[in-house]
Amino acid sequence: MNTFIKREYDYALRICAYLAGKFGQGLVPISRLSRSLLISRPFTTKIVYRLKNEKIITTVQGKDGGVYLSRSPDTTTIYDVLFAMGFDSKLNECLADGHQCPMEEICRLHSFFEQQENLLLKHFKNKKLSDVIMTDDELKSSVRQSLNL
Repeated sequence: MNTFIKREYDYALRICAYLAGKFGQGLVPISRLSRSLLISRPFTTKIVYRLKNEKIITTVQGKDGGVYLSRSPDTTTIYDVLFAMGFDSKLNECLADGHQCPMEEICRLHSFFEQQENLLLKHFKNKKLSDVIMTDDELKSSVRQSLNL
């Protein structure tokens, strides 16, 4: 099944939401990100590298290194993170750049999908990382519930 938000994008959002909860508190080791968010370390490292290149997060190398959110979670949006990860999904193929549909002018489905996509992108652009912060306590509670502890 194809998904609108790829797993890689979802993990990037989780990483940023977690770092938003740690904003201004110093570095978070990649091992902690990986463990807390239940993402493999190699996948976490790959996503961190991409977010670093797009200046969403900053990394510090070395024994006491780690990562932190480069920009305020009050100004960084879900869309910023998705865009940094390469998000370019369209709700329907007929909305894709370069797609030529002979019925576009009269097709009510085309305009419906276009409106829905615009609404969704507007929500992504309006939702700040500060609105979706993930805390250690919430994550621990969630893991305990999933393990029925």
